[in-house]
This record gives sequence, structure tokens and C-alpha cells, in this order.
Amino acid sequence: MKRKVVAITGGIGSGKTLVRDIVQKKGYFSIDCDSLAREVSSRPQVVQSVEQLLGSEFVENGKLNRRAIRNKIFSDCNLLESYNALFFEEVKKLLDERIGGLQGNDVSPVFVEISVFDAFEYPWDEVWLVEAKKLTRVNRVMERDLTDRQVVSDIMSRQRVCRKYTVKLTNDGTVDDLKTQVETALVNLLES
Repeated sequence: MKRKVVAITGGIGSGKTLVRDIVQKKGYFSIDCDSLAREVSSRPQVVQSVEQLLGSEFVENGKLNRRAIRNKIFSDCNLLESYNALFFEEVKKLLDERIGGLQGNDVSPVFVEISVFDAFEYPWDEVWLVEAKKLTRVNRVMERDLTDRQVVSDIMSRQRVCRKYTVKLTNDGTVDDLKTQVETALVNLLES
């Protein structure tokens, strides 16, 4: 029996990380593609490529200034595409390594939080789309990242909506409401 790989995706502030935390607390292995991207971004050749693309003011002490970069790239579509191209293939390789490195006969599903769903092709067994109302998402991100409304709006306007989902989770209510939806999705996944 093959191990299932489930993508958890959705726009900024929708609650992807909360869904990943819920399945992780239930004992399932999870991977965060943003963490993989941070790992990739520490590689000297990537830092150098970003510096060439954006300029030296986006690199501090040999590390990428992610907040400054985010504020810059989400206001320019072409820049965003060029920046993302530096990372996506490397992130996919790391994802394959992590999933391939799981040991033993355990075939329980693996959950992968991925913000940019179409970043690369992947043979997902299921795609869980997390949604929430726009105003709710904006307020969550402003509070979480201590950023202004315009930056959040720029990011949201550049994100593509995933239309290839198999499960939709609505995160406008309480955490318990979301947990109930996740538990139902898990039961269905394990029975399929």
C-alpha cells in the first residue's frame, strides 16, 4: 500500500498552518513548504541569485531579508515570478527527499502545507483547500505579521486560487469547528 500525500493549501491568512497543526497533533507527519523554502534560501548560491535579482539591500549579513523581499515582490508580478523560479525546483527536491526518507512500514498519510499550490507539479493524492472570508484573512495577517493592510492586499491579489481541490475546509468559525471538518476529512481519506 502506497503512502498518501495530501496538500494543504489556501490563501494567506486562511488557516493552512492551523490545519497542519491539527493533523500533526493527531500523530501524522507534516511538512511545511515555507520551511523548506527558508532552508533553500540559506544556500549561498540562492542568496547570491536573489541579490542579483533584487539588489544588495535585500540581503543582510549573508541572509535574505524576507520581510523586505515580500513587501517588494508582491507589488510586481514579473519580479514575483522571477523570485519564485529561484526556489520552486529546489523546494520540490527537498520535499521528495523528506517524504522518501520516511522510515518503516508505516503508510499513514503525510500532510504538506503549500502556499503556492501551482509552484510545481506533484502527484497529490488529495488537496485540502482552506478558505476564510477576505476581511478575516486580512485582519489575521496584519495582526500576525505586524504589517499594513496594503501589503496584505498586494499579497492576496497575487495569489491564485486553487481550483483542483478535493476537500474544502472553511475557517470562519471557531477552532473546534475547523477541527470537526479536519476529522471528517481524515476519516474520508483513510477510508478511500
